Amino acid sequence: MEELITNSLNGDKEAYTKLIQNIQIEMYKIAKSQLNNIDDINDAIQETIIRSYNELHLLENYSYFRTWIIRILINECNNIHRKKKRQLGLFNKMSNIVETSSYTEAEIENKESDIDFDLLIKHLKYDERLILTLYYKNKYTPTEISNILDISVNTVKSKLLRAKQKLQQLYKEGGLHNETKK
Repeated sequence: MEELITNSLNGDKEAYTKLIQNIQIEMYKIAKSQLNNIDDINDAIQETIIRSYNELHLLENYSYFRTWIIRILINECNNIHRKKKRQLGLFNKMSNIVETSSYTEAEIENKESDIDFDLLIKHLKYDERLILTLYYKNKYTPTEISNILDISVNTVKSKLLRAKQKLQQLYKEGGLHNETKK
């Protein structure tokens, strides 16, 4: 293994590939134990391979290569967990709201409608989602939106209309109905 590491450090990419092939099953098992989603598992392994290749020169004792790369893999899995945790922030807030009796029924329904709204607009372009969010969730007028985004009022109105039409078309095709029932 040490010879493969030395060759890898000298620019032999095939040597590095052989190093990874020697531990790829172990890496997969470790990533699978940390993550549930196959895409996340693959992402963690890929990021580990790239990172370890770029930082191979930092490895002082070649006999610790396996331990070193597994540590990198675990760190990558933890990074994915943190990203997922941030993405699930809204869901966790909803869970807390449901568990907390101090919230009124109206506040809980408002949070639920926010989640439904986000599901409805996720298929739209970024600028359309932004305009719909500013208009419906934040209650800005088209004039205020035009000032915020530094575009004309007519552009805001036309994008708003187009976004509504897209949502209506998606609804007619059944795309929105299926999304909100999940």
